[in-house]
Amino acid sequence: MRPAISSKIQALIIALAAGGFTVWWYFSPFPWLGIVMGILGSAFIYLILTTTRMERFRRLFFIGIFLFSLTALFIIVDILKPSSFLYWASQHQNWLTYYHPGETIGTLAYPCTRVVSQVLLGKAAFIPSFDIWQVTFPPTFNAFMLSLVPYAATGLAFGRGICGWICPFGGLSEAMVTGKKERWQLNFLKKKTVTPKGSYYSGLKEWVKDSKFAILITVILLSIFLAFPLVCTFCPVLWLSADVVFWSVIALIAFFSIILPFMTKRRWWCHICPIGAVFSLVDKISIFRVQINKNKCVQCYDCVQECRMYALSPDDLDKKRKPTVDCIRCGRCIEACPEGAVDFYFLNTRFKARGIFITLVVVAAILWYTWLIVIMADKLAGII
Repeated sequence: MRPAISSKIQALIIALAAGGFTVWWYFSPFPWLGIVMGILGSAFIYLILTTTRMERFRRLFFIGIFLFSLTALFIIVDILKPSSFLYWASQHQNWLTYYHPGETIGTLAYPCTRVVSQVLLGKAAFIPSFDIWQVTFPPTFNAFMLSLVPYAATGLAFGRGICGWICPFGGLSEAMVTGKKERWQLNFLKKKTVTPKGSYYSGLKEWVKDSKFAILITVILLSIFLAFPLVCTFCPVLWLSADVVFWSVIALIAFFSIILPFMTKRRWWCHICPIGAVFSLVDKISIFRVQINKNKCVQCYDCVQECRMYALSPDDLDKKRKPTVDCIRCGRCIEACPEGAVDFYFLNTRFKARGIFITLVVVAAILWYTWLIVIMADKLAGII
């Protein structure tokens, strides 16, 4: 596989530009954090743009996001003190509404999914002396809808690529698919395809793929009747609303993000995730796509075998020349192809976009995790 950008000078310019933006973004409240994040961000982007092992570095980045998020949340709970956090969580449910009429300014230490986007909109500021963020809460329904713009923009830009690069739950599943031995085949969930080279169990049956949409509809109905925004679905604070909810979610995560991925070497959480279902709905209009060059493809099906999401089947390869909407843009198929026939493209054009996609999705991750990164930096500065 060729690097995303063959010219090291071009890769360096892109990496420095992304690093410069990162320095500016994190310069307040800690100038040193801006410099550190800028150096780390630009170095990683340069490395992944110039390497032929893109997918390996993506995995390290992705799993690192999960580990970092988990560590940061534990630190935040420790800052709040567990008893105080549990009390806050119980009170949190009492005012869990879409917006806060008449109440616009508040403080939070925990990264509530309803207000994290306010950081990206410039409506939040970190207060180092108290280890908390001061946030502008949406005072009206229209303001609340505006606060969802960063979510919508990210989804439209990357589609299900979010599931392969940014989502911490995906990072947990990614960590579990290490190795080659498939202990469970689960062929009853797959479609059997006969090709000139033999039979393949590849691609999931339609009812399995559509299950995430049924779960999405269920969650939407629950959010309407129980008055919580869809973005709160995977907030641990919401899970604490009842013991049955908490343990049910923990059991689902354990089975679909740990046990199944470890036993099958495939990712399963993304097939039941309602947020992933939302990204699937907008995937067809997302900017970046994985496509297969029919003039280079020799139908070896290496990409089919390597796909962790069952997003490629021999039929997809022969007829559509692209993965299904379950493609998470991880790049395994790109790295597996011996002919260099698979790559990222803009929409359905012939213009390759791997370098731009990688740069933007890494920068997007840096932006979305601002809340946690700043609190972690503040904690580190206090220890030093």
